[in-house]
Amino acid sequence: MFQTIKEIIVASGSPRRQQFFSNLGISFEVLNVQKNELYQAQEKAIPIQGILEAYDKEERPHSGESPEVYAKRIAVKKGFEALCFLAMRQGDKHFSFAFEKRDRLQELSFPTEKFFFTSSLQNKEKSIIVTADTVVCLENEILGKPKSEQDALLMLQKLRGKIHAVITAVSFMDCAANTCYVFSDKTDVTFMAWADDILLSYVKTGECLDKAGAYGISGTGSFLARSVQGNLDTVIGLPVAKCVEFLLWNKAIAVL
Repeated sequence: MFQTIKEIIVASGSPRRQQFFSNLGISFEVLNVQKNELYQAQEKAIPIQGILEAYDKEERPHSGESPEVYAKRIAVKKGFEALCFLAMRQGDKHFSFAFEKRDRLQELSFPTEKFFFTSSLQNKEKSIIVTADTVVCLENEILGKPKSEQDALLMLQKLRGKIHAVITAVSFMDCAANTCYVFSDKTDVTFMAWADDILLSYVKTGECLDKAGAYGISGTGSFLARSVQGNLDTVIGLPVAKCVEFLLWNKAIAVL
């Protein structure tokens, strides 16, 4: 139902995030550094590894940093890592970028920050680079990806029978305008109070080991949740409605 106007690059190895764009019929490429290529999303399977392995190296929050601010910072960081990689592919060994100022965008139905930057990147003037980061937090404690099965079980034990928040931040790097836009969305998830043997059985499936909070709500882990208050897409990894609103506003896509 959409016509793709600008070149959209999804800088994520997450098949779930890629699927959101495919479901809407939006044309895009996937930036995958593992093989130093831009793949057409519909042509090849994309390995899990992301930009310069940044997605596999989880950075911890700064002291006093809220989960929302942390998720936004990481989403923007991923965007600039993608920008740096595109510059490297062009042979620019002296690529540079610098922030000029930060501001608030008032024209969308949700709060959005924008950063102006300077960049030496060439030949990507019509590109929109999309990156995202999802965090699971219990009160103010951020639960990242588990380091082991035991770690995963401990996370699930913390979450059971409780309400926790899932925040997904999205960054859109507009290379033509030298502008980065970032926003976030939050959904509350209530877990069932499952017994240890059930949680351990889920851990043994291996699904939880690459998931923030040690569960995947779009997979086998869907049984863990009693209820979801908010946007399910945010829990899966991308607030689709906000992304579509932004892309239409940005004129990156248009209605057919």
